Order: sequence, then structure tokens, then C-alpha cells
Amino acid sequence: MVLSRDGKVYLLVVAVTVSAASVSAVGYLARPAFPGWWPVATFLFVATLLEGVNTRLRIAARGSTSFVMHLAAALLFGGFWAAAIAGASTLLGEMVRSNTPLKATFNVSQRILSVSLAVMVYKAAGGQLPPAYLSVSESLSSDAVQRDLGLFFLFAIVYFLVNTVAVSCAVALSSDRAFREVWNLNTRGVLGYDLGASAIALLVAWLYHRFDNWLGFGSIGLIGVVVPIVAVRHVYGLYHQLQDSGQELLQVMVKAIEARDPYTSGHSVRVSKLSRTIAVELGLPAREVEQIETAALLHDVGKIYEEFAPLLRKEGRLTPEETALMQTHSTKSAELVGIISKFKGFVQDSVRHHHERWDGEGYPSGLGGRSIPLGSRIILISDTIDAMTTDRPYRKRLSLEIVISELQKCKGTQFDPDLVEVAVSSVSLRRLIVGVGQDLELANPGPTRSKRVSWPSTTIWKTGRI
Repeated sequence: MVLSRDGKVYLLVVAVTVSAASVSAVGYLARPAFPGWWPVATFLFVATLLEGVNTRLRIAARGSTSFVMHLAAALLFGGFWAAAIAGASTLLGEMVRSNTPLKATFNVSQRILSVSLAVMVYKAAGGQLPPAYLSVSESLSSDAVQRDLGLFFLFAIVYFLVNTVAVSCAVALSSDRAFREVWNLNTRGVLGYDLGASAIALLVAWLYHRFDNWLGFGSIGLIGVVVPIVAVRHVYGLYHQLQDSGQELLQVMVKAIEARDPYTSGHSVRVSKLSRTIAVELGLPAREVEQIETAALLHDVGKIYEEFAPLLRKEGRLTPEETALMQTHSTKSAELVGIISKFKGFVQDSVRHHHERWDGEGYPSGLGGRSIPLGSRIILISDTIDAMTTDRPYRKRLSLEIVISELQKCKGTQFDPDLVEVAVSSVSLRRLIVGVGQDLELANPGPTRSKRVSWPSTTIWKTGRI
């Protein structure tokens, strides 16, 4: 029996919930003494506060800094009580956001599972709770302190791996995307940053322990770290908002250019999505994926020049002279892209050479083979796919089978043969192509407009990442 998308999501939620309940039961049997209502209430309050300060990730998920309090609680109170604090703070956050019971169950369960498994691995590797470095009598040079400091990062790695794998699976299943694509865009580029930020949990635990020894009330020590954490989170959020605003402005500009040609409306956005999917399938680093996505979005901006307007509006094929003029658009596009300093280099070169052919018969420079920038080779395939799957004045859109056949026919001449194999074997790309066709059929009574690819609006899956 083949499960539906919703069925797979439900199955994942059940698996994560059962796993969380199982490890919680094991943790309960080996739980340390109850730390007291004030410590638990303080950590719960701060973790809940940080739950409300979150940032949208690239694909259908959000991140918060509450993980700092979860990790610190585990170091001080042990896995069972830390998991209880993590689960309770996440549940309160879910209630405030009025999330559905299914999503709330998943988010609470994956947090409990992440903390519990991380503590189990830490203790199995020989880690001590509370760690030796919290003891006043231990020096930093002692073997016990160095052991527990080293194992802390193993603890953090396990926490983030469980957390991000669970969330990436949920997002991939609910949005019909490949797990690798979700992982690359949401996690891969910032995992090192998250591990570095997890060291703040060491400071939280140390301050709490010191104030507890000095004043008998460790919760006062949390005041010294709450404000910096919230401030850093706010700056990080502003950075992401600026990135998103910049991308949205680029899309507005591109759409304004494409408004001249009713048959290619939305073309650059679709090429950008196709290019990103191929780049992800290749396993490229997150930064390179983003650069290729941006280059694909901007590959036709040179068409804003007035000399291209009559050609874009012309119904029918272009004359040889008009074709020669149109071929200058890639150079003009690269010149415009190069005005933005951060686009010089990889992005600009990818735009300039996106009409080069594998056999060297393309333009503007007649490059061939691997001398063509990788971004350009990817954009050429994506550009061709979108051209074949949208209506043109001289023909209707082609089926997926014909598109694949044409790509296979032209590999080694027009296209990089390795990239063609990646493209035609990609399930994600096939879904994207089919999705484009369905959207166009629904939104296109005539060749005057086209909709962007529409993914499910699942933006509530919660991740404990910054």
C-alpha cells in the first residue's frame, strides 16, 4: 500500500512521539533528584521566552534559541528534567501560536527526543552530570574537566542531528521535497554556527552554578545571559529579514522586466527553482546553491533594454538579424548583475555564459565542456526545460516525457551529459516540472500570465536551531 503525503506525515509524527515516550520512560527510571520548583520554573520561563523569538528558515520551518536553555538544563539537572523543561516550553510556545495538535505533538516530541538521546550518548561516552567543570574544586587542566568539555560538543552534535533530521523529514514529507534539499537549505550551511552558539549553554550552566554556590539562588545568574541571547537573536533575525527583502526586490524587478513578454511571465522565477533543485541534487554547498539560484533568477535581466522590447513582443520566430541582437542579452545581463559587488565573480559569470553549449557552439564566448561555469550549465538546462514546458506563440507546452527525451537527445552537444543524467533522474525535478504545468493550466486561460510554483503552506514545523 502506498501512503499519501498526509499519511506519511502522520506516520512520522507517531514514530517520533513513540520514540520520545520510550526514551522519557528510560530517563524517568534513572532520573536524578528533583532540582526544585524555582530552578525548573526559571528555566521554563526563559526557554518559553526564547521560544517566542524565532526566525523563519529557508524552507517551511522556524528556529529559536530556546535550545540554549534545554542544553544548560541537561548539564545541571540531567536528561529527564531537561526533557521535561524542553517539552513544556515548546508546548507553551505551540499554544501561543495556536498550532494544530499534530504539529504541536511533533514539535514537543522531537524536542524531548533530541534532549534525551543527547544526554544518553553523552553519559554513555563517559560524561559526568553535572559536568566536572562546574565544580569549584576542579581546575581547567584536570582530566575530568577536559573530558567533560570535549564531550559537551558530542552532546550538542547529537542534539542538533536528532532535531534537524526529524524536522527536515517532516518538512520534506509535508512539502513533497527531497530530504537532501531541505537539509541543505535549512541546516547544512548553519550547523557549524549552531554548534558554536551551543557553547552559550556552558555559560548559562556555569553562571547558574556559581550564583547557586554564592547566594543559594542560581536563577539570578540567568539574568546575565538572557539579554545577550535575545539581542543576538534579534540581530540574526534582522539579518534574515534583510536577506529575504533583497530576494523579494530582485523578484519584483525580474517580474517587471518579464511583463513585456506575456509568454514568459514568471519564467525567471521558475528557472531559478529548477536550477536550485538541480544544484541540490548535485550535493553542492548551501552557499553555491544560493548563488546558482540567484544567477538563474537574474539570467535575463539584460532584456530590460529598450532594443529587446519589439523582439519580446513579436509573435512568431525571429529573423537571423533579430536573433543576433537577442543573443547579446546574456552579456548585457552580466553587465547589469556586475553592478552589485557581491554578485561579481560566480554569479556574474554564471549569467554571462548561460547560453554556452557543451560542444562549444554557444554564445557569447564559444566556451565548451567544463570550461563553461557550472552555474551556467545548470541554468541552460533549466532555461530549456521551462521553455519546453510553457506555451509559446508557435507551439503548446510539451509533456514531461518529451522534455526528458529532448534532454537525452541533446546531452553531449548542447548540455553537460552528467547534468542531464542528474536532471532526468531527479524525482524532485520531475515533480517541479509537473507542478509548473498544472499551475499554468489552472491559471492560464490565455498566454497572458502564469503562476509561480506553489508549495504547501506548511510553515509551522518547529526546529530548535538558531
